[in-house]
Amino acid sequence: MNKFLLILFFVMFVNTNLLSEDNFEKGLRIAKESYESTRGYVDSESDQLMILVDPKGNEVIREISGKTLENDDPNDGDKSIIFFNKPKDVEGTVMLSHTHVNDDDDQWLYLPALGRVKRISSSNKSGSFMGSEIAFEDFSGNDYRKYEWEFIGEEEYEGEICYKLVSIPKYKNSGYTKRIGFTDKLLRPRMIEYFDRKGELLKTLYFEDYQLYNDKIWNADTFRVVNHQNKNKTIYKWINRELNVGINKKDFEKSSLLRLAD
Repeated sequence: MNKFLLILFFVMFVNTNLLSEDNFEKGLRIAKESYESTRGYVDSESDQLMILVDPKGNEVIREISGKTLENDDPNDGDKSIIFFNKPKDVEGTVMLSHTHVNDDDDQWLYLPALGRVKRISSSNKSGSFMGSEIAFEDFSGNDYRKYEWEFIGEEEYEGEICYKLVSIPKYKNSGYTKRIGFTDKLLRPRMIEYFDRKGELLKTLYFEDYQLYNDKIWNADTFRVVNHQNKNKTIYKWINRELNVGINKKDFEKSSLLRLAD
């Protein structure tokens, strides 16, 4: 009987705490749970396609390979490196990113035409990445700690009831004033709207083709970005993605990038 009462008290305590959440606490909790549901991948390796589509429907297809390293330090962000393989005009271009929670992200771009490594300044993170509708700052957009959160209700999206969340960037040089997105009950982001510095809708990111990796981590294998102002689109597809493959950590050091310029 005592055991039953203890369980009942615990359930009531948990429910009471959830009911006492305000919308900011609930938004933060959902964002954190969503982020943590993708953790534990250790590292990843994949081939990708970046498809640039202009308003007339003309496409430019770029072949990319990438690696990501999960940071062992829970108080810091992950690292990633992207290699452009085709077509010829971007072949050999490499971007290295070190994301941080409390500081500006470190990002470097190796440009083979110039034979040098260019550091992306903190004031230029809102700029277009390689002519796409993806900004440099979007590469750390999945870390909930870089935003202030608010839960603003539940709404149907593509036949599913989703959490509707507002996120405000903490990054002072952000190109966005806010984001509004849907997260489903499996804690998967489904869509995010980005509002520019004037507060106007700039673009929408759609997460599509979700796959369950290693029986525990949901990843969207397609990002589709629609820019509502210039009418361009960018489709980003992951191919042959593998998690926990044992990548050398030295691949993510700035010195490895600098060797390309030697």
